[in-house]
Amino acid sequence: MSQFKCFIIDDEPLAIDVLVAHLKKLPQFEIAGKFTEPLLAFSKLKTEQVDLLFLDIEMPDINGLELIKILQQKPEIIITTAYREFAVEGFELDVLDYLVKPIAFDRFLKAIDKFQNKVGPKVTATFSPEESHEYIVVRADRKHLKISLNNIKYVEGLKDYVKIFLEDGEIFTKMSIGNFEHLLPSDQFIRVHKSFIVAKNKITAYTAFDVEIGEKEIPISRTYKELFRLTMKKSF
Repeated sequence: MSQFKCFIIDDEPLAIDVLVAHLKKLPQFEIAGKFTEPLLAFSKLKTEQVDLLFLDIEMPDINGLELIKILQQKPEIIITTAYREFAVEGFELDVLDYLVKPIAFDRFLKAIDKFQNKVGPKVTATFSPEESHEYIVVRADRKHLKISLNNIKYVEGLKDYVKIFLEDGEIFTKMSIGNFEHLLPSDQFIRVHKSFIVAKNKITAYTAFDVEIGEKEIPISRTYKELFRLTMKKSF
């Protein structure tokens, strides 16, 4: 079963075909979109959650580096280009790797290995008919741990990791908070800050500026303030 969703953006169909052939050898990766028009891909990226983006640089309308700069929610990005001279600027934009065409499979695998080492196994949301609640399974301390959603108080993003605060402890797992957010049911959890997601049923008090979960005060950023206000007006 596929774990990671990928987009490929390149104005050369033959270059896309090479990446498709490489990815088809890796069953854990799903090609969710192939685009020769970067602006169309940009529109899709605003509405669809993607784990990994293969991105050309020299393209019409907008080049790959410009596209990276305007993306608000960035997946992991691997640059694919015929031009070596953009490498420094690419890495300054925090891309995962920089592949120069033609892309050999062994070099492609090194980039994939970087991706998997960075994000770790993907967290999956699961429902068990034998249990009366939902849970997620996360990778931590070289183990797969089952965590009841009802046990989660809030989640904090720490660069490439998330820290999950539970009723009975804390767990670190290697994953971006953006990817983690999409695995949590929106009727039970809400994003209040670029670094925090909270469980609605654990909120004990709130103001226009912060949320309280017991003695913990969590800030509400301007970006999420209105959505939080409307949500809590209906459910608190």
